[in-house]
Amino acid sequence: MKQGTPILLFLLLTLFSVSLRAWETDIDYNYEYEKNGPYTKFSDWVPYKLHKWEPKYLEDFYELYNLKQHYNDNELRKNIYWLKIALNKRFRHPKHALCETKTEQAYYKYRNLMFMHINIQIMRSYMRLASKFDKRHVYFYNLDFAHELKESFGVAESFYKEAIPYWEKAKEYADKANEVPVDLDLGTIETERYEIVTGKLDFGHIIETHLDRLEGKQKIVAEYLAKYPEADAKALDLIDRQN
Repeated sequence: MKQGTPILLFLLLTLFSVSLRAWETDIDYNYEYEKNGPYTKFSDWVPYKLHKWEPKYLEDFYELYNLKQHYNDNELRKNIYWLKIALNKRFRHPKHALCETKTEQAYYKYRNLMFMHINIQIMRSYMRLASKFDKRHVYFYNLDFAHELKESFGVAESFYKEAIPYWEKAKEYADKANEVPVDLDLGTIETERYEIVTGKLDFGHIIETHLDRLEGKQKIVAEYLAKYPEADAKALDLIDRQN
């Protein structure tokens, strides 16, 4: 061994240890950072990247459906939006379905039950929207706002009619699901299927009843506006005219 080799090795080890300590210090410095400073520690953004989730399958979009006890129009519209997307998505692998399906027949029934239930939820959401623009009774003093009632009843009618096709689809899927003599662990969805095929649950009749009552209220408003055509304007516009 040459005479200068031990000295060279000593210098290399010293340099390596110094750089290692500097690197460790830099890591500590980045970790023990001030929140208002220029550095961001690694763990601040890694969890977001690791746990980021994007809906892909029908069940994913169905699970985005959410209805609070006190809801507004936007929440109902959002639910309709997610559920309509769900109807056009693939199902998860049977292993990851919302309930156990041991046979192909059971999985066939599962898919039809999900389509049935999603259509019912869309229909219910449209009916809830309609109810927000409908009115149970029209009293004489309500006719001070006849113009607003006319417009509101028109919106309610459109939402009631929008719900009808989804009810018809729900009945079709209920009949298909009923062909498989297997009960799935899907909670009240099986109950919905049974009540639809037996006629115990008939939203078609319920919607028609709402439309018939709405037509009667629209007739009252139309007769009032025919008698007082000057009232067919927004309440604020009428106040401006009087002033």
